[in-house]
Amino acid sequence: MAFSRVISLALLIALSLFLARSSPPSLPSRPSFSFSLFISLFLFLFAATADTRNRSLTNAHAFAGNTVGGASAVAAAPAPVMAPVDMLPTARANFNRWNSALQTKNPTTVAALYSTAELSFLPTVSPQHIKGYSNTEDYFKDFVLKNPFGTITDDSVQVFDGGKAYLHSGMYTFELGDAGSRTPVQARFSYVWRSYNGDWKITHHHSSVTPAGPDMHKVARDNFQKWNDALQTKNNKLVASLYSKTDLSFLPTVSPQHIKAIPNTEEYFKDFVQKNPFGTITDDKVQVFDGGKAYLHSGMYTFELGDAGSRTPVQARFSYVWKKEDGDWKISHHHSSVTPAGAAK
Repeated sequence: MAFSRVISLALLIALSLFLARSSPPSLPSRPSFSFSLFISLFLFLFAATADTRNRSLTNAHAFAGNTVGGASAVAAAPAPVMAPVDMLPTARANFNRWNSALQTKNPTTVAALYSTAELSFLPTVSPQHIKGYSNTEDYFKDFVLKNPFGTITDDSVQVFDGGKAYLHSGMYTFELGDAGSRTPVQARFSYVWRSYNGDWKITHHHSSVTPAGPDMHKVARDNFQKWNDALQTKNNKLVASLYSKTDLSFLPTVSPQHIKAIPNTEEYFKDFVQKNPFGTITDDKVQVFDGGKAYLHSGMYTFELGDAGSRTPVQARFSYVWKKEDGDWKISHHHSSVTPAGAAK
């Protein structure tokens, strides 16, 4: 744009010089070069000013086009995402406040931690749905006399209202009773805490005794029956499919091998199933691991071997470790041995 203005100015000067020299002498007053140059400069400046005004208006219209609806291109950029608030330390600190209030054995001190404006309280050992301060205080009159002390064993936090409220939920163990005869109680909890001008209050509290898990002795007996039934099919691959493909230690009754793979397991049962084995548990015990995802089933069983009419009983001992793998129970360890001779001790 600046280069074109220089060219225009040079052309105007050349035109002024031409007019000053080429005007006919017969004219009453021949324009001088200075006068022609003045007129040319005036016209140049007027045109430049008009051009500047036009470009300003064009830019203004372009800016207005980018701000349709009042939102400029800058304002249209996405708002910064706020980092999530880590409320777990706050949640645990507030739980400790509540737990410490229990140790005072003062029901008023405990109830003071609950909201008076909005409350839903479902206690561990009461059928009531408590919604008021006075009922909360009444509940804790009896509860604090049990000398309760809670310990969180598993928890998580969900944050609401930009960190002004949160749900703290999980598992805790309560010890109840006098010193020397304390009874642990496994329970579950849900607290909603809300900040009222910086003062944290409980707006919801639900506590319940942890339901009993599955009867693992029955699970163990059922899985043994699956294994025993598989033997009756005389299909060695079906029996071997009950064993873990990824983590196996198998010490069979009548083999010197330490089997660690499915192909070797199939090979062992190829001969064993031909003996028509049938097992009956005579004594057993179960130990549970990993929250019920694994267990040790051990004890004594009697195996009958041979054809019908000439069955031979064999007294033996067993140890199975069963683990959940992709939702299915699999044997990760099996140790079987003939019961040693001699009197049982």
